[in-house]
Amino acid sequence: MGGNNENEKNMEQWDLTRLISPFLDRHMMFPLLEYLDSLINAGTFQSYSTTDVATARLSLLRPTHMVDYAIDIYQSLHPDVKGVPKELEEQKSAVYRQLEELRAGCQRLDELCQNVEERSRLAAMGEWNLMSISSSHGITMEMLDTYRQLAKFNFECGDYQTSRTMLTNYISLFAKPPPPSEENEDDDMLNPTNSKN
Repeated sequence: MGGNNENEKNMEQWDLTRLISPFLDRHMMFPLLEYLDSLINAGTFQSYSTTDVATARLSLLRPTHMVDYAIDIYQSLHPDVKGVPKELEEQKSAVYRQLEELRAGCQRLDELCQNVEERSRLAAMGEWNLMSISSSHGITMEMLDTYRQLAKFNFECGDYQTSRTMLTNYISLFAKPPPPSEENEDDDMLNPTNSKN
């Protein structure tokens, strides 16, 4: 039993949460706070309480668009209060409204990006670029900018995978394919003994 208490002190001695947290993006703080919360719930960490961690999470969530997560944390902090503050409800409505506006503004591009078959066909023909899809699919610069804004908005909502996929699609429209190389050059790279001197 004494060894367990000593391990707890050692763990708390090396806790760098207060030192590194000012330098982390708020979205990087959520997994750290969840980990701390799991240590507290397991009884292996006593520097903070679960209430402290939940309060920190709620504070970090305020400027983001992760309103549903903020509401869940608010309700866990205030189980005796019915409903949520008007501010959170208004923020939730605004977030959903803006999300729908952004989706509508780039719907055609989003559908094209999600159509794997069409994308593959365009890429195989060397037409997966802004100029080509502008003329063939009616994609405008405004749609492209809205698509980028939607990717960032999804990130702010905590939908990191969707944001990553969208940004990959966005960047791929500006990427240039590698120049064609001679067949002999490829062979030389695969078999260095045949390389020219």
